[in-house]
Amino acid sequence: MKKILSGSYYIVSLLGVLFVVGSFLFATNETHFRKGEIAGHQQITPQSITQVDEMTKEYIFSGEQFTGKNICLAFYSIHLGIEVYEDGELIYNLKPVSGIFGTTPGSVWNFLEIDPDCGQVIVRTHAAYERVGGETLSFYIGEAVDEVLYLIRNSAIGACVCLLELAIGIFLIMYFIIGNKGIRIENYVLYFGLFAVLMGAWSLNETVMMALLVKNTVAGSILGYILIMLMPAPFAMFVQGFLMPEDKWAAGSITFLSVLNMAACVLLHMTGVLEFRNSVTFTHILMAMDILYLGYALVHYVKKHGMDRIAKTNIVGIIILFAAFAADIIFFYVISTVVDILGRTGFLVYICLLAWLAASDSMEKLHEGQKAAIYKELALKDILTGLYSRNAYDEWERDNQHPDKTAIVMLDLNNLKKCNDRYGHEAGDTYLKKASEMITNAFSQENTVYRIGGDEFCVIMPDAKENSIEGAMDRLKELQKQYKGTDHSVEVEIACGYAFYDDNVDQSFVDTRKRADTHMYENKRMLKGKEPR
Repeated sequence: MKKILSGSYYIVSLLGVLFVVGSFLFATNETHFRKGEIAGHQQITPQSITQVDEMTKEYIFSGEQFTGKNICLAFYSIHLGIEVYEDGELIYNLKPVSGIFGTTPGSVWNFLEIDPDCGQVIVRTHAAYERVGGETLSFYIGEAVDEVLYLIRNSAIGACVCLLELAIGIFLIMYFIIGNKGIRIENYVLYFGLFAVLMGAWSLNETVMMALLVKNTVAGSILGYILIMLMPAPFAMFVQGFLMPEDKWAAGSITFLSVLNMAACVLLHMTGVLEFRNSVTFTHILMAMDILYLGYALVHYVKKHGMDRIAKTNIVGIIILFAAFAADIIFFYVISTVVDILGRTGFLVYICLLAWLAASDSMEKLHEGQKAAIYKELALKDILTGLYSRNAYDEWERDNQHPDKTAIVMLDLNNLKKCNDRYGHEAGDTYLKKASEMITNAFSQENTVYRIGGDEFCVIMPDAKENSIEGAMDRLKELQKQYKGTDHSVEVEIACGYAFYDDNVDQSFVDTRKRADTHMYENKRMLKGKEPR
């Protein structure tokens, strides 16, 4: 079920991405205007403001308010069609788009040059949605490029906050991908990284800086809604993986509802039944469910583990998250202005806290996993020769009772006891290491070599052919001859025999090994010219 939900989430995510790409390609604003170079930060108050109807408002300025050269009027509009008249002549027209991408021109910084000799300027707004129809715009006038820089400087802190959120998310995702090439890292690191990336990208998309830089404001608006709809699912999956509450349905339910919400909202927007601006309430409900689920999971965690570091950090985090979410909701439903720095900073603090906690917890588990891997490696490796041990062979044999087309070569060292008695155990260790090196070189790195006893070795050869085994045994004899030709006190002499697994003869691979062992002892007797000791 979890895999089905994850697959569904990625499918609707792709749907959202395709819709955003389509909006960038095809949802171009219809505009007709005389655009000024710049606008200032000196606020100007209209002579009169008239609410024509629920969706339309007029702002009237006297020409005397625009004295000087290259005077520009600037104002920020959200989901408003704009018409600007200069002495009755239309000089600026921002129309909503038509078709599947909605009826809103998005969020726009409007800049236009005003003729200083005009008598009257009228700005008429047409709300795309009833919720923004009664909002009052703020107007600014000025001249020179310094004023655009002023707007950018004012939004720089908020943009940096958003970029930090984005960077933390990218770091966690990369940490998960790279770390998993070694020892497995828990999936909750990936989920939180994905949430942080979505949060950072959404927050950045809402800043003044992006409003100035992105020309296609319709696509920018759609991108913002798609990003926020993608957030609840990875956050719920993170909470489930990190705090591990007892329930198995809450995170899956939120993920399912997120998938359903995304698919439904895109479909409703494309058909014109309910656009993103009016359906986003459902997404806010899912985000509230995320916070409630975090609180629920935290209560269960404290009951089980007490007030440890994870619990204390999450308590601080949930307070910050709730405050940031509340601030964001207020700014969206009440103020409807550019992204609020308070909410973004709160989300950043929460993301930093949880990223540090998730990464440190993951590192602890990583170290534990490394230790376990080292202990397992020690248990499965022969310390002296570096080959796999008897424990490793027994484990392989348990897992491969009927390994079709597999051969085993059994090997035994002659004269090891004689070497130990005459020259000492240090010389015996050298003998063992040299013999294991010869066996490994003769049978190549593709096959697995085990030391299964004091002077006993075996080689497992999957999909082996008889001529390849004979060739390896010939190479082993040649290596022994080369070693005898050097000045060594003890000759290396290795007896060997092999057998293929035969389903008609062997009940399991144990029988195959016994047959190979018999052939090896025959070779040992031949080499020594007597019965083996």
